[in-house]
Amino acid sequence: MSLADELLSLLRSRRSVRRFAGDPVAREIVEKLIAAAAWAPSAGNRQDWFFTVVTSAQLKAQMSEAVRRCWQNIAEANRDSGLSGDLAQYTASFDAFVSAPVVIAVSARVPSVVQTRLLRETATATSGSAASAAMAAQNLMLAAHALGLATCCLTGALAARDELGRLLALERKRELVCLIALGVAAETPPAPPRKGIAEIARFLE
Repeated sequence: MSLADELLSLLRSRRSVRRFAGDPVAREIVEKLIAAAAWAPSAGNRQDWFFTVVTSAQLKAQMSEAVRRCWQNIAEANRDSGLSGDLAQYTASFDAFVSAPVVIAVSARVPSVVQTRLLRETATATSGSAASAAMAAQNLMLAAHALGLATCCLTGALAARDELGRLLALERKRELVCLIALGVAAETPPAPPRKGIAEIARFLE
């Protein structure tokens, strides 16, 4: 099998896993994954992503509680809209990271004051920091899969972004992009169906 075929096979076989075995992940493995993440492209080659690695069961529990409390408040605020039941089902796995031995919080630098003044609502998109961090997260997850580990990228938890940032002691100039749950898989999810090229792309010639 060629290197290209191996890469394409790796891409197709990666799954989002939300149930993890209790096996710990060695620090040197996590460091190897972060090193792989750091080879992602970044806007202006600034490499201004940051990875906060959480293995503390107490801190993960506090993060989970913050996420659950935030979504409970959202559901309560929308109780009369008839959406509460749908919200409960929709948000059930937003704190799935709590069962993973490792949680990696990926953050990016927020636009500077100058960028915000010049670019206003396009500052975040133009700065590219969040997009760069997302590409780094994908590198990390693919590297984990190549090493036989499972991951799940979680963004629903970011409804509690401010509280999570406080718990993680993030710098004021950093904003969470996603949480990555990491560990040994305790399940093998089936491959979800993928949309065809015709549904997701168009060619302007």
